[in-house]
Amino acid sequence: MAHVLVDRFGPAVWHAVIDRMGETPEAEDAFVDLMLAVWTRIGHRGDVTRLREQVARALTSLGISSPEEAESSEVAADMLEMREAGDELEETGLPVEVLPDLPPGLRNRALQRLRAQIAYEEAEARRSGSRVARATAGALVVLGFALVGYGWWGERSSETGQPTNVHRASPEPISTADLPVQVQAVFDITRQPVDLGHLAFGDGELVTGSLSLGAQGDGIQLSAYALHGLGVLARPRWTSNVAISPPPPEAGGSWLLRSWSLSSAGAWAVVTVNWTENGIHGAASRVDVYAVPFAGGSPSRLTTLNVGDGGEVVIATGPGGIAWQTVSGQEGVAAASPVHLAPIVVRTGSASLGRSVSIDVNGLVRNPHVTHAGLVYQGTSAAPAAAGMWVCVAPTGQATAYAGVPGATDGAVVEGESGVLYAVAPVSSPEGQTLAMCALHAPGSRQPSLRLEVPVSAWGADGGYVDYVERAGGRTYLVVARAD
Repeated sequence: MAHVLVDRFGPAVWHAVIDRMGETPEAEDAFVDLMLAVWTRIGHRGDVTRLREQVARALTSLGISSPEEAESSEVAADMLEMREAGDELEETGLPVEVLPDLPPGLRNRALQRLRAQIAYEEAEARRSGSRVARATAGALVVLGFALVGYGWWGERSSETGQPTNVHRASPEPISTADLPVQVQAVFDITRQPVDLGHLAFGDGELVTGSLSLGAQGDGIQLSAYALHGLGVLARPRWTSNVAISPPPPEAGGSWLLRSWSLSSAGAWAVVTVNWTENGIHGAASRVDVYAVPFAGGSPSRLTTLNVGDGGEVVIATGPGGIAWQTVSGQEGVAAASPVHLAPIVVRTGSASLGRSVSIDVNGLVRNPHVTHAGLVYQGTSAAPAAAGMWVCVAPTGQATAYAGVPGATDGAVVEGESGVLYAVAPVSSPEGQTLAMCALHAPGSRQPSLRLEVPVSAWGADGGYVDYVERAGGRTYLVVARAD
């Protein structure tokens, strides 16, 4: 029905809007918002007759009732009557041709926004198990018509007179139609840049992290925000400070904070702090690992890994827990240890590592991820995997090779709600970089690699989530989606 709305009624609505506003960017915004408003009132259950009624009602409520506009609507209705006997347009397909006079770019933008609304409604329905989201959206549309009418054709305040905290919340950037994901939330980050390298997702929460250095002590500040609909990163649901401090200095030396990371391990946000005594560009020779529950609470130190000068530590997290591997720099030996895999458990009110298992691998694992199936990685330092290939080693030690996104030399693995493992990787597109996802599968078998429809400026993956930054309508959005 989304294609029916845009392709059959779009030209008449577009002419009505530009007759009043001219062919301006504001007119394009108005057209897209009208299409969204009509769809939100009708949705999947609409038919052609109801669509026609709602389009006419939307135009009338916004003061568009000139003879020329009425004539355009009648022409569209006549065209519609002649086409109603034709084949139904598939929601996931494209019509054979686009009706004239509606600019193709505007048509695509309107369809993109409607697809975003459909994805959002489906996610809400799954979350609530009811049609409450549809009823709420309908109430918002009634208010939206009043606000839109005032904003387009009433007394408009100047741009400079608007408060700086006013944002045009819009599901338009949710462009996941071809990815095996469900959108959970969209955040407007136009005036609030977000470091995608320090995000974690779990239990319906987005957790951000920032390094705080001060006279009162250093720490990693965590802030949690609900993954729900459209919004901005404001008023966190909970905050937590992970206090950090360097190890006692050795004779004639000092420790430096080399790096830190934030990720998820099941119901926990995991903070990893890497210290080095070999200069800021040296490998981490001590790693402190902390956990904070996604429900909020105090941080707990899970473990401290000491490998000495010249050593190296690899940490991985995911739905299956946490894994670590070390290369000791002591006594000139550079052999990699087995990979240790452990869950996070609660003992006496604090988080700690549960019983671990050891997995023998040849070399230091590359780009590892912890899943319920085991450790998934892109080969090792001794046996690199070919481009697009991954290895999954179960806790029993059995290793299996899988294919992911063809030709990808980097990327990530996420675990879908159904248990399917997906490879995620950046790929080039005519407009720049975008994302591709592919279910891990046996080499040689056929498995489609699905691409995001739009370019992204940055992206990340954690646990079962994929996030990316997209620009639309002059604004910047962070889109968070859950793998199927």
